[in-house]
Amino acid sequence: MLSVVSAHSIAGLTDICYTKDGSHFLTCGQDGDIHVFETKSDQVEHIRCADQCHCLVVHEYHVFIGTNRNELEVRSFPHGDSLPSLVHFTQPVSALCLSNSLLFIGTRDFKCVMMNLNDDSNKMKHFDGHQAPILSLNVYEEKRWLATSCCDGSIRIFNIDKQTLIKQLSLIQKSNDIETAVSLVKLDWDKKDQMLAIPVKNTIQFFESEKWTRKKTYENDSIDEAINLIRFSPCGTLFVVAYVNGQLAIINRLTFDICMNYSSKDAVCSLAWNPIESTRFTCSTMAGEYAHVDVSEYLSKPTSTPSDKLDLGAEEEEEMEEVVDELESNSNDVEMAIDDKEVIPKWFERASSMLTETKPIELQEPFQSTSTSKYLESRFLLWNNIGAITCYSEQIQISFHDVSYHHSITIDNKTDKYSVGDLSLSAIALGSSQTGKLCCILYQSWDSNMKEWTINTENNEKIELVTLGGDFLAVATSQRFIRLMSLSGIQQRIIRLQGPIVSMSSYQNHLWMIHHSTQGLPKEQAMSYVLLDIENDHYSTGSLPLTPKTKLSWMGFSDSGKCYYLEKSGHLSMLRHNKGNQLEPLLISNLKQEAEKNTTNYWLLGINDFDGKVQVRVIELRGQSFPDLVPWPLVSIISLPLALYQIDTEKSQLESDYLKMKLFTHSTDEEDFCNTERQCLIKMFALSCKSNREYRAFEICQLMDSIALQLAVKYATKSGKITLAQKITDELIEQKKEQEEKQKEIQRSSSPPPPLRWK
Repeated sequence: MLSVVSAHSIAGLTDICYTKDGSHFLTCGQDGDIHVFETKSDQVEHIRCADQCHCLVVHEYHVFIGTNRNELEVRSFPHGDSLPSLVHFTQPVSALCLSNSLLFIGTRDFKCVMMNLNDDSNKMKHFDGHQAPILSLNVYEEKRWLATSCCDGSIRIFNIDKQTLIKQLSLIQKSNDIETAVSLVKLDWDKKDQMLAIPVKNTIQFFESEKWTRKKTYENDSIDEAINLIRFSPCGTLFVVAYVNGQLAIINRLTFDICMNYSSKDAVCSLAWNPIESTRFTCSTMAGEYAHVDVSEYLSKPTSTPSDKLDLGAEEEEEMEEVVDELESNSNDVEMAIDDKEVIPKWFERASSMLTETKPIELQEPFQSTSTSKYLESRFLLWNNIGAITCYSEQIQISFHDVSYHHSITIDNKTDKYSVGDLSLSAIALGSSQTGKLCCILYQSWDSNMKEWTINTENNEKIELVTLGGDFLAVATSQRFIRLMSLSGIQQRIIRLQGPIVSMSSYQNHLWMIHHSTQGLPKEQAMSYVLLDIENDHYSTGSLPLTPKTKLSWMGFSDSGKCYYLEKSGHLSMLRHNKGNQLEPLLISNLKQEAEKNTTNYWLLGINDFDGKVQVRVIELRGQSFPDLVPWPLVSIISLPLALYQIDTEKSQLESDYLKMKLFTHSTDEEDFCNTERQCLIKMFALSCKSNREYRAFEICQLMDSIALQLAVKYATKSGKITLAQKITDELIEQKKEQEEKQKEIQRSSSPPPPLRWK
């Protein structure tokens, strides 16, 4: 195992680099801090930079950092004083590479530029052609080559002086963002053999630099996970490979023999060799940790392992197979009297045990919808239609959107350490996972003696989530209990869940919970939901569909009381009651795609699905993951299209209008609803007739009632679609009339008889 040291408080991409003299190494992470370590003593100095830091390099007395502020920030080294920014972009900087005085910058808005730090004019060279965010950069300055990996699935090699594209290789898996990429694809140059080494899935492919054809491939058959990065040692005899499952292998460059294996709970995402001690490197992980590795003891003893495979040419491969077959046949005639443990090297036993070690599935932690990261010093505990609960270091403030409804409330949080909360029209609920204290404030109570009550958990139960309904309070604990209480504190019942809670929400007398149901596939979550109607004592449950390799980011009720949930992939889904009173999961829209059209991110607050429309209340973020408390964020209302194919066409627009009308119309006037439905269907019918799609037009007629069918026949006749008009008349009109008469008879028979009148 890697001997890791914690550096950053928030998990995520963590970058690392050394100073040129090797006296210091620096790390940056998702907590927005830069840590400067002395190499010999690991003494650290902290530099607060931004909300998030994605990458960094150090050049002489300056540190260059890519942050979430859409600019290249500059700090003095080693003190960290803020200096004027060199360049601004529309999206954050995602990759940096320094070669002597040349600084190469890759961004999430598809740009790749170069700056000469010794040139005061700050002129930039552009390397164009990227169609997605830049994953990584690497420079071979002696040859004047720049290699880039990009989320569009391509590796590009540029001539630095001419700014021209030399070669483009479509090798890696496409993704729409760095967070959704299978691998970071951090490539490197083999300067001894003049080759470019590229991580492709679970292999390293080596491309020679004359014709840019693949020369050889490294692969470890026992590991199926993708490779994050490759780095060659300064001496050129070794290279290091890091997998996304946390495995780290040190490999002989010539023989592809594994010298040593390491493993980590989290993937290694960055690696830097010590420029002075060429046998030591430092790596950082996705958990915000770093580790030092010394490879001096392995340089003289490379050892092979049967699970390593070198791709040779066809002739050499056949010769190797013949030799292996001959050796295997000879070995059957020889009896070995030596104990197996004396034959197998000790390092091979350790490496084998590491390779067969299975990594447990990482379950998503509980979260409260609309709350921001618990690692932030100042954050939102909640934002809903009524107000917002904000948490500072030692204080909690409840602010109401309508100040005439109630004034803001401030609560001391120094000792109670409240970490979750909810706000309703009559109460405030706060819970602490550290102290186990639950507090309920009845700020609209008519009883002056009953304005607030508290209770403490017992038997090592930790409060994970709280929610307030119309007249109840629900508390989710670490023991998989949901404790229901009245607003005055009467304990009513304790519901048991089949797995750890993920999130929960309430609406009037309904309580909706999502929990882990079982251990999912690698990098996937398996979740179920429970919907409880407390007033009518009705209980519904089922599996929650999720897209591959994603997690939940929001769940809750719409303004009309429907259940919605949002995944980190951007997919917004709804649980709809069908005619059998079962919940049917439906995909509604992709919020992330809509945000990308406006080059922004959406922080979802709530959903309005009245009047045949789907509108979301969001906070728009640019280059941020979470909204700031200052200045107070502005709420935008965005209309969402349904997730239909070719939504920009007239056909899909009409289909979208019809589906929205069926799914989201809550009109009490039945006649008004029928007229709207007829209009939608007649428009779809007319478009099909204009497009000469009579079969489709007939299918649309099957959705109409008898009144709309009469209109369809008239339109078809005027349009010259005589065959279609005759088919509608013969097959549908009489049939629809009979069905409508039967439905009226059923309604009359099911209605209660009139009351008896006594004379």
